[in-house]
Amino acid sequence: MPHMAGQPLAFSPPVQFSEHAVREMCRLARKGYEVPGKQEVFGFLYGIRNGDNRLLIRHARYYRGGKRTRYGIDIPIDDSRRRRRALSRQLGQRYLGSFHSHVEIGGWNARGLSPADLQSFRNDHGSPLEVIVNVWAGTPRSLRAVPKTVFAFEPDTGYHYRIRAYAKLRNGIRRTRIRVLRSRAVVIY
Repeated sequence: MPHMAGQPLAFSPPVQFSEHAVREMCRLARKGYEVPGKQEVFGFLYGIRNGDNRLLIRHARYYRGGKRTRYGIDIPIDDSRRRRRALSRQLGQRYLGSFHSHVEIGGWNARGLSPADLQSFRNDHGSPLEVIVNVWAGTPRSLRAVPKTVFAFEPDTGYHYRIRAYAKLRNGIRRTRIRVLRSRAVVIY
């Protein structure tokens, strides 16, 4: 199905993530969490829309630009667009969206898109997906299943991850189903 400029990219859920992309998003979220004072990280997602009309995220790439704090990231839009186009050509993959982390601060971790996240996502017409990777430290425990959410735990570090994807649809921005294709680096439950 061809994509019409100005229209949301049509696809069928679930959005699928390669093990490589999941590992990289979690690694980058951990990196931001471990910075003194903690800070969010931001990056781009690349992959394909396959024959089943599903998005397959194959690569997650860190974006070094912008000003980062523990509560957000201020990204220069023109620079960001140039960088994501260059990476798309380099990887030979389609740009499918962006991801950023939400770090636990004082026992609290945002569970979804903040008002600033929503506004930024709305304004970026070339980005069909926004993925949030929450990270926090804790002891191993079973987390109850939550629709449209992937939980992961890294035994070596004690870090938990919650991954959620949001899509631009004709009726607005909605959380969408996601699926991770087998991963040996993080335990998915």
